[in-house]
Amino acid sequence: MHLRYSSLLFVIVLVLIFTMPVKTAAHNFIGKVGCFECHERLPLDKAALVLRPNIEDVCAKCHNLEKRLSHPVGKVPKTLVPLDMPLDKEGQISCVTCHDVHMPAINKLTGKKTYYLRRMSKGKKFCYACHAKLPV
Repeated sequence: MHLRYSSLLFVIVLVLIFTMPVKTAAHNFIGKVGCFECHERLPLDKAALVLRPNIEDVCAKCHNLEKRLSHPVGKVPKTLVPLDMPLDKEGQISCVTCHDVHMPAINKLTGKKTYYLRRMSKGKKFCYACHAKLPV
């Protein structure tokens, strides 16, 4: 009988942990976004990372993408995309392809903004991760 209640308590705790919005160093998601608004399943390892389609809709809850969008989203890329730059479940580019909201906002070594970029390089060097040459 004791094992039964322990198992039930364990399941309840897991449900609470994985359905509650997350607070990370980068973004304050409390009361705004939960894990499963972006993730198809929990990304317990990078190989299991599966992102939902139209993730940019989650980003648009707080960000005005009309003004800030510098790269098309919602399209299947024509070039190879490195594994550390994930596509959504449909294989499309999203905000999350280049940005990781779980990263810190400030680089600890340089003190500069990270813009939550998945790689340390910025500008054209960042674009060359996927593009052999930049579109005109």
